[in-house]
Amino acid sequence: MHKTENIVKYREIGEVRYVINKRARNLAIRINQQGEVRVTIPRYVNQKRAEGFLMSKKKWIVKKLVEMRKTSAESRIPEEGGTMTVREKEIRVVLKNGDRNLEDAIWRILNSEASSHLPHRVKELASEHGLSYSGVKIRRMKTRWGSCTVKNSINLNSWLMMLPDHLADYVILHELMHTRHKDHSPRFWQALDEITRGRSKMLRKEIRKQRIMYFPEPGRL
Repeated sequence: MHKTENIVKYREIGEVRYVINKRARNLAIRINQQGEVRVTIPRYVNQKRAEGFLMSKKKWIVKKLVEMRKTSAESRIPEEGGTMTVREKEIRVVLKNGDRNLEDAIWRILNSEASSHLPHRVKELASEHGLSYSGVKIRRMKTRWGSCTVKNSINLNSWLMMLPDHLADYVILHELMHTRHKDHSPRFWQALDEITRGRSKMLRKEIRKQRIMYFPEPGRL
């Protein structure tokens, strides 16, 4: 495996990010606050062995994900007719034509708000730090805050509208920096630290505590 990162999707678990770390001595699995599963791989371990390690921990991973999703669902999903706060603005959650359920209604609201705010904010931050990009797309993502394509198009999760502004800005800057450095090499983190005024590590820890809302399927958690 020549890539430093590789994403594979599995039934029950979902997307798993395999990351090669030259300093790692052992295989390790981490599940962040968004429910993203990450497998750290020492450079001498191949993909097949890493996947075998993942499968040996499958029951634990699924149990952990269910627990996280249950807690998130119980504590954060507003009732229909209730309100949700989006950047200090109270918005009533009401199903409209095209909404199949409450989940669709909430994502619709967030997409509308994000489409009005995030592209402009990307433009501001890119201009401020001398970075360039080819476009911005707002997406509905369950486990990731954002991404940057090989053609330097920025994808942003509309759930960023539920984060404090300084964390949403951090995600935008993170993805903008990928227009220069496509991996998470030391050069990437150094450059990101410079444009965040030495706060990248602190912001990274803070955003890991945030969660994207999970909506349980009917009859499931």
